[in-house]
Amino acid sequence: MLFAGTAAAEQHHEVQPGDNVYRIAQNYQIDVNALIAANPSISDSSYIEAGQTITIPDENGASFTVTAYTAGPESTGKEPGDPAYGITASGEEVEEGRTIACPQPLPFGTKVHIPELDETYVCEDRGSAITNGHLDIYKEDLGDALEFGVQELQAKVWTY
Repeated sequence: MLFAGTAAAEQHHEVQPGDNVYRIAQNYQIDVNALIAANPSISDSSYIEAGQTITIPDENGASFTVTAYTAGPESTGKEPGDPAYGITASGEEVEEGRTIACPQPLPFGTKVHIPELDETYVCEDRGSAITNGHLDIYKEDLGDALEFGVQELQAKVWTY
């Protein structure tokens, strides 16, 4: 099931010769990690090309592809009884309504608010499929995770 919930809140910046992600973030007065995380086209923050379009999150955040996962083998490959079952990459125990897997540029502890879900999550986990522009919300129940599906949602990232 696919739900559309994006609003065209963010701006776009066309990379100019000499630009780098740090200068762009500074010019728009946003956190560099939030800028990188909101842009699937940035695979290496030290390399962007002139002409490339970068999404600039604004006060409403930026659009992310949001999915859901569980602690079970279908998401993590871990079975109940495994010592790492239900433990996030940050060492925290997963908790529905709090735990979110974030792309690498977002440090553990980063808060991510998703207005459409009326929830603020804490970046506590990673995943091999969680790249820039993608977030993965922890759900306790597999049926709930599957029902959540893939959604395009606005998310506001607070890295401070």
